[in-house]
Amino acid sequence: MDYIRVSIGTAAKMGLLRVKVLAEPTTAYLMTFTDGKCLANCAFCTQARDSKSDSEYLSRVTWPKFKFNDVLNAIKNANGFRRICIQTLIYPGYVEDVANIVSSIRKVTDLPISVSIHPRSVDDITLLKSYGVDRIGIGVDATSEMVFREVKKPFSWSKTISIVLKAAEIMGPYKVSVHLIYGLGESDKDFISMISRLYESKINVGLFSFTPMEGTLLEDRPKPDVSSYRAIQLVHYLIKHNMAKMDSFEFDASGRLKAINIDKTLLANVIESGEPFKTSGCPDCNRPFYNESPGDIIYNYPTVDM
Repeated sequence: MDYIRVSIGTAAKMGLLRVKVLAEPTTAYLMTFTDGKCLANCAFCTQARDSKSDSEYLSRVTWPKFKFNDVLNAIKNANGFRRICIQTLIYPGYVEDVANIVSSIRKVTDLPISVSIHPRSVDDITLLKSYGVDRIGIGVDATSEMVFREVKKPFSWSKTISIVLKAAEIMGPYKVSVHLIYGLGESDKDFISMISRLYESKINVGLFSFTPMEGTLLEDRPKPDVSSYRAIQLVHYLIKHNMAKMDSFEFDASGRLKAINIDKTLLANVIESGEPFKTSGCPDCNRPFYNESPGDIIYNYPTVDM
């Protein structure tokens, strides 16, 4: 592993680049490097096989490449990070590369390490755990089999869900996060039902808003309405913190969320706190400006102070 990509905010905080950032990342975000694109062909992804997007991008964030040894030295000397997260492209030997990256990082820091990956099998989960990975993130992204088949080629819905459930058994309660993207075409009811099922299985959820990126297969699909996304964030928070269950929500005939039936004072206090609208996923992950540009409408707040 000669090179690795680093998110521009992470690189700035590490001192690898001189760039002004509006919100510092609390997690150090890294991404595996390969010549060319990912072998998967997710319709929304800038790294997808058929994407015409610049390879330096993942969503709206630029990820310049650096020599891996320079990044290791920066990690060793960096202050202010609480976690390291490795984003993983798919190419021959990608799991073994990630294991080696984790092993090298573990020699220079005790920070907890998350890996965002689409595993080939449960054996990959066991391997990464043995190397010291603290948490696993899996991008299921869609919440219905029909939409999954459209946007997550070449993956299998049934195999992916099976691996997610087995990963939770291997890693332990809430040590696996499933990434879900709101705005790919599912109804609110489908989306919320998936959130509920995941927490029932002691699996964490990382919420993303669909972001159209130039050069991807879904570049012309519109963003979801921010008010609809806020409602999903609120529902997610209530389910996660055992303040509501699936039967607490009402939907219209099309599956759109219509009402949240819990104590009104409790609901008002939760909304007022701002906590539901922060970035969700692993502890200490704030992903600044992953779903939006600075100065634009913020979908996931890196901090309630913004």
